[in-house]
Amino acid sequence: MKILTVTLIAGIMLEQTGVSVAATSENSAARDVAAAKSFAFGGIGVAGLMSEGERNLRAVLERPDASQQLQTALSHATPAGKLYILVGLRQCDRAAYQKVFDSLARPNEDVEVARGCMISREPFRQLLSEVQDGRFDDYLSQPPW
Repeated sequence: MKILTVTLIAGIMLEQTGVSVAATSENSAARDVAAAKSFAFGGIGVAGLMSEGERNLRAVLERPDASQQLQTALSHATPAGKLYILVGLRQCDRAAYQKVFDSLARPNEDVEVARGCMISREPFRQLLSEVQDGRFDDYLSQPPW
């Protein structure tokens, strides 16, 4: 009961300051995508669950302004977040994707990646090449489970 009350009070306070609760929840998925600590598509872990990053990206892609939200989130994204954002832009706005891809810095750092039950660190540049090749496109065209 207290949690519900706090949420309701927070929503009222946000609306009083001119920020709608709906806008806040819309942007929170894009912020969560940008903050991703690891990059994973498809079933991961022993249970084969969808990663939080993929779930958040799917939530953003359901929005009519998905491209704008993803482009806005890019400026403060982690390396894993940048990869998710690129996959999302590739899905919803190819022109924006290409523009971002062409201008994106390509650091030499590694990114934590989950593939099935395996967690590893892979070079950002290698993963960027996989995004460019469309390797992750099919995951988003399949219905969530």
